Amino acid sequence: MVWLGLLQGALIWLIMAVYLSISAAWISLACGGLIGFFLYLVAIAYEDYRFAKATVWGVLLNAFLSSFSAGLAFF
Repeated sequence: MVWLGLLQGALIWLIMAVYLSISAAWISLACGGLIGFFLYLVAIAYEDYRFAKATVWGVLLNAFLSSFSAGLAFF
């Protein structure tokens, strides 16, 4: 479950970058953030704090990748 929390955002970004384009993958921040939020709530409900921490890092990784894509798209 820790790997799911850590890699969920990066996998969403990667799938969008492959199937859409790397400059359109900035929208994955909304998807990854929302999914990460609900995964975080599940982790807290089950008192799995490693999973919760990994989910936060996964959302931050998604934010970094999405900002890279937004930089390519808008600047």
